[in-house]
Amino acid sequence: MVDPITVLDAFFSGYLECDLSRVTPGRVWVIPSDRREMTELHYSSPFALWLLTSGNRCVASVQRNLEPVITRVVNHLRPGEVRDITGQRRLLEAVAAGLRLPRGLSASSGPVFFCTRRSFRRRDIHPCRRVQPADITALSAAGLYDSSLDSSIAAGTCFVALDGASPVSLAGTREVPHLADKVADMFVPGTIAARRREGFGQTAVSAATAAVLDSGRIPLYTTSDHNPASILTAQAVGYSQYGWQFRVELVSPD
Repeated sequence: MVDPITVLDAFFSGYLECDLSRVTPGRVWVIPSDRREMTELHYSSPFALWLLTSGNRCVASVQRNLEPVITRVVNHLRPGEVRDITGQRRLLEAVAAGLRLPRGLSASSGPVFFCTRRSFRRRDIHPCRRVQPADITALSAAGLYDSSLDSSIAAGTCFVALDGASPVSLAGTREVPHLADKVADMFVPGTIAARRREGFGQTAVSAATAAVLDSGRIPLYTTSDHNPASILTAQAVGYSQYGWQFRVELVSPD
């Protein structure tokens, strides 16, 4: 059986331009990366800093000109301290100072989950079915459709939870730039506001996760520290935490 941690290490190594399997535990590695100048798939601007912790390992992939200033900050932080509010603020301030951008930065943080056949818990709380192209109009009207799900709809990994004939919650996958045969990036547009906390999200995520597992891939579920409902949904379906990430995106001016 393939070790999911080994696969996910390889997956995130591609983003960070650092071999996570060689990272020494107990300290923060700062890696200058040309990829931090690029815009990642599904995003509109580059991440000047992408920090990932997994186990007792921590890597901060940064734009090359940020290496000195970020190194000075992390030299005074233990891996666990980058996750608290003070650590995040210091990293964001260091990026702003290093790039001379007091504005135009957006920071986000949150857990990274994965699921296996052994940990998976089916949550058939509501009726749910596979999304077809003909459903896109109704999903758009409900505010659930996102064009990045088109490949998931075509592949049969996108599912909608229903109240009668009405779409309530949607979950599927988005394309990834590497290891697409091994990892699937779960994408959950959400649940319509009037029907949240009723299990519709768990139903849709459960069905989409099952389809990904049946395809032989590892479902990867990333969310925000500020979205407890999303975290609870992942945990209810049987996702375990692989790590945590903090990213600083360069925001394009309007």
